[in-house]
Amino acid sequence: MKVAVGSSNGYSVNQHFGQCDRFIIYEIDEEGLYVQSENRKIGSPASLNGHEQNRLNAVAESLADCSYVLVGRIGPGAAGVLHKQGITALAVEAPIEQALGRLLAFLQTRQGAILK
Repeated sequence: MKVAVGSSNGYSVNQHFGQCDRFIIYEIDEEGLYVQSENRKIGSPASLNGHEQNRLNAVAESLADCSYVLVGRIGPGAAGVLHKQGITALAVEAPIEQALGRLLAFLQTRQGAILK
């Protein structure tokens, strides 16, 4: 499973989805171990005038191989576009390792297993 993280400093989940021009991609294996696999440049989903549908769609498509997106903040429109692509967006402000740990703990209690 892949998780895209919006971070301006590589340490914390701290960027608003609309301000992200790149995402740190983490791969999580079946045992719940994760490793940073990529620093993916995607181009900003928002302009100075806000979100443009074509840009949002392009960003969602560029993250289509990810199951989750962790960002500091995200609006309902952008979250909806990601959801249509099969991606769950979560707003969290925490160190990346802590945020990934929380996601894994949630998945374990919800599914009984991390990945399938």
